[in-house]
Amino acid sequence: MAAVAVKWLRRLLGRRVTWATYNALAYIASGLRLVSPSRERRPLGITAAVLVYNDPDWLPLALEDAASMADEVLVVDSSDPWDETEKALEEARLGLGIRVVRQYPPRGWAEAKGLALRESRYRYVLMWDSDFIAFEGLGKLLRGFVEGEGRDRYVLLYWPLITLCGDLSHRCRADRYHEEHFAFTYSRRLKYLWDGREDYLFAPPYYFRRRLSSSPLGLHLTGVRRPEVLARKRLSRDVGFYSIASSQGPEKALEAVRRRAKELYGTDDLREVGLRIIEEDVRSRPCFDRSLLPARVIERAKEIGVPLGSCP
Repeated sequence: MAAVAVKWLRRLLGRRVTWATYNALAYIASGLRLVSPSRERRPLGITAAVLVYNDPDWLPLALEDAASMADEVLVVDSSDPWDETEKALEEARLGLGIRVVRQYPPRGWAEAKGLALRESRYRYVLMWDSDFIAFEGLGKLLRGFVEGEGRDRYVLLYWPLITLCGDLSHRCRADRYHEEHFAFTYSRRLKYLWDGREDYLFAPPYYFRRRLSSSPLGLHLTGVRRPEVLARKRLSRDVGFYSIASSQGPEKALEAVRRRAKELYGTDDLREVGLRIIEEDVRSRPCFDRSLLPARVIERAKEIGVPLGSCP
């Protein structure tokens, strides 16, 4: 209850007042040497924790970025046994030397993040999703902070990401980035909690709040998937995909999805259905200049069949 009360108080006061209050407390605690990350007995460095659930489309790029920024890459995988994710993880094990911890059946993001905290080995933890892409320079900025200003401080480190939806030519919203504490100093007292709607990190009051950059340092491809995958996920809710897959197998579940597609769209071609869904979705989305994307994102999109999109 105390954690929930603190969360709602933060929302009431706003970010500026909340950060100023926490930073004042952190200065006092660190100045009096009441707290120090060195007491956690962890080596200085970064664990990149990548959370994965049935989402292989951008996973190779996300893992490559995580490996380029961190001293170790820890994957918490809650994917279903029939999903394609395992193949991508096996290739990453061989090529990048990642460490995979299995959490199945899934128990929610808060549980997965808590497991990642417990399994991490370094002083800083970078929470990195399977559809995050880093811009050039993020790794250098992060490493410089960890080994410099943040070396012996407890810090929640924030920066913004651009979110894309539908295809690679549309933002989810023009007036908002995805910004949160993507990296932070490890503490045994950190906890991920669930409030019934979303997970959140509950940190002790001696954590500094710091923004690594006010400019976007990467992409969150939250709504950009292969059309057939998007269609399957959208229609799975209608047919009880996971219940059928568990009792009768994934092929029977996919047959149910195709029947539903036929009912709603007049075709059981899930790629065609997905393209229609994307076309409808991006009509109300603000444009994004695709030329700003890293070349590897375009290459991956073409490789797996994600639409690039266009804007007038």
